[in-house]
Amino acid sequence: MFMSGTSHPAGGLGMSRARLTLLSLILMALVAATVGGSFSPAATGGNGNGPALAPHVDGEILIKFHPHARGLHRASAQAQLNAARVRGFRTGAEHWRLGPGVTVAQALERMKRNPLVAYAEPNYIITADVVPNDPRFSELYGLINTGQTGGTADADIDADMAWGISRGSRDVIVGVIDTGVDYNHPDLAANIWTNPGETPGNNVDDDNNGFVDDVHGYDFVNNDGDPLDDNGHGTHVSGTIGGVGNNGVGVAGVNWEVTIVGLKFLSAGGSGSTEGAVRAVDYSNMMGVSLTSNSWGGGGFSQTLYDAIAAANVLEIPFVAAAGNNGTNNDTSPHYPSNYYLAN
Repeated sequence: MFMSGTSHPAGGLGMSRARLTLLSLILMALVAATVGGSFSPAATGGNGNGPALAPHVDGEILIKFHPHARGLHRASAQAQLNAARVRGFRTGAEHWRLGPGVTVAQALERMKRNPLVAYAEPNYIITADVVPNDPRFSELYGLINTGQTGGTADADIDADMAWGISRGSRDVIVGVIDTGVDYNHPDLAANIWTNPGETPGNNVDDDNNGFVDDVHGYDFVNNDGDPLDDNGHGTHVSGTIGGVGNNGVGVAGVNWEVTIVGLKFLSAGGSGSTEGAVRAVDYSNMMGVSLTSNSWGGGGFSQTLYDAIAAANVLEIPFVAAAGNNGTNNDTSPHYPSNYYLAN
């Protein structure tokens, strides 16, 4: 990836003490959830200056022009790559599909020489940071650790003590950007978001937000309004964040009451791309979620994703990211998106 400048949108919302308390609980939930191995690929030359690029989608790039670039200039650059514009993002970046015979490396090199291009980069492949599928609360040692799995007793987040202060609130809306969510799950159904402006199943964009039938969120893999989880990872994370508590079923999440929006950009196999992640963040920013959960990673530094998260920062929407499960020092071996240097 190369860049010569960035811009950030404006906006602003307040953050209450109660919201910060609940945020702390959700942050701890994500830490509790991210155990096990990781499929996140390591970046090699991900900044565009090295000999190789981190795993990416062949034949696609993400690109942003400087504000003074005119339509003719954009069209000329597009013609140079025989590229088709797939879509634009809220930050002004665009997703292009390259023409036959043009590789990603060639496209980046050509756009590097264009002074009107702010940056161009690969559409990196992203994967879920894998967690075990374990519905038994007694084994959720991250919440309450009695040494039940051979670990150190009380090495946990003291969830039982936190529940004496707060068990969550459905006023907190969490966008779970992941493999989707099983919104019919008996431990999650009561905490699933329902879009008040959308009529289910009528194939109409009732609230005019650009998404049809996005009743419980959106599926950016299949481009439809059904974010039903076909992998399990997003549902597991959602259960740790907000499994209904004290209902005699399954597990108890850190928040017994919360509102979860399913934002699916990872496939049944647990993989997706930067383009899908950016669309999910854009959706979250547009719909005014309280914060997002992001238990995934891969690829190199992406200015396109950075800008989307920065836009969430302006809106005071925390972006909770898993640090990865590679057993490495993130200061010396960056893991994205958790290594983006942003306040949120």
